[in-house]
Amino acid sequence: MPAETINLQSTRLPEIATAFRPSAFDDTYLHSRATRAIPRKSPFHFVTQLTFFNSAGKSQALGCASLLEHNAALCCIHLPDFRDIEEQVSRIMVRTSGVRPSPYWFDFRLTLTSGKRIAIAVKPEKERATYEFRRKLGVIRSVAVPEIADHVHVISERNINPIRLARAKLFHAARVPDPERDLFVRSELAGMDRPRSIREFLDQSPVGREGWWSVIRAIRAGIIEVANCEPITEHSIISNPGAA
Repeated sequence: MPAETINLQSTRLPEIATAFRPSAFDDTYLHSRATRAIPRKSPFHFVTQLTFFNSAGKSQALGCASLLEHNAALCCIHLPDFRDIEEQVSRIMVRTSGVRPSPYWFDFRLTLTSGKRIAIAVKPEKERATYEFRRKLGVIRSVAVPEIADHVHVISERNINPIRLARAKLFHAARVPDPERDLFVRSELAGMDRPRSIREFLDQSPVGREGWWSVIRAIRAGIIEVANCEPITEHSIISNPGAA
């Protein structure tokens, strides 16, 4: 996973985003696959659990022990070649100091559609940059590959592009389909004769502002295009693939 310069910052959704938001609740979701317990709450830092659709279309729970882990997971889930992500996968035994090996758990293991497995350690930049951590990581990598992964990567706040994070949050909020509305909006999008802003498209469409999330899903699916260099807002210009 390539490193990218990162500056975490929140992105405010446009007002039209509140017009319609399908429920993402699923009481039959698959529970966390973590092999080590993740705290359910902490008075000192952020902990949470999110769900994503697995390759079978089922909601899968994923535990995150920090805000940084949550943001890293979202960016992974919405990669174009994403297949699966697991948290706190099976431990490996490594000898980082002394003579006795000790257990180590990676925060995540990302699997791509190619089958490539990437073990991910999520660390604050101030820890990632230390000599001691880099030394330990070299030992850990030598055991992890190929035992539990094909590659090992470290994600810090410097590796999360703020635009990619903002888009991942938006795509995740829009992940639950609305089949009838989505189909109608996509037929309207196919008939666009020129690029236009999302707001202009919705204002001219019979579906109105309630089509916001359907447009976001169409962008996520690659049905329409939008500039990659900016967060998606109501002012973003959309066009059909190949349009001038």
